[in-house]
Amino acid sequence: MATLVIMQRALNRGTAGFVPRTLLELGAGDGSLMLRMARKQTDCWPAMEVTLLDRLNLVEPQTLEEIHKLGWTPRVVTLDIFHWLEGCNNSRTDIVIANLFMHHFSSKELARLLAGIAARSQVFLCCEPRRSILSLVGAHCIGLLGAGPVTRHDAVSSVHAGFRAQELSELWPNPQNWVLHEYSAGLFTHCFLAIWKGA
Repeated sequence: MATLVIMQRALNRGTAGFVPRTLLELGAGDGSLMLRMARKQTDCWPAMEVTLLDRLNLVEPQTLEEIHKLGWTPRVVTLDIFHWLEGCNNSRTDIVIANLFMHHFSSKELARLLAGIAARSQVFLCCEPRRSILSLVGAHCIGLLGAGPVTRHDAVSSVHAGFRAQELSELWPNPQNWVLHEYSAGLFTHCFLAIWKGA
């Protein structure tokens, strides 16, 4: 899905005019996306403090060490996203990102989650499955790449739960305080980029 390239382009747009110092990834998984981002962005964004948030700690010590060697300071937070929202303060993180994460929530949960993110970020970017015929065809074909039955099922389910048009923009709170971009990227990705006007 070329996620890293898509994210780089969006974040360069979102951070034009300031150098971010803090980055939070929601649903960070094993931390591999953050490591790849650090390898690409460390020259532009030195000395970043990065937080990898997930319900499970799947990040290997070697991954954290590699991120640290690149000049970024990583930490892992093992917590449910809604428990994190309840417990954290309202200070703004420069950038909050999510990859293939937002589509797991119901509309009610999503509205609550987006409200919490809006209160705590200057730039928010998520890359999600695009809900389209092309994406659905692609999901049904991943078995040709050797994917097993669980992955094939998850791919199709993810497309059905994905986004299109301005669905995330319509749920974003106080849109007058933000610059919102919601668009398709690549063949299968739906992106949402929110830039706080105070940034």
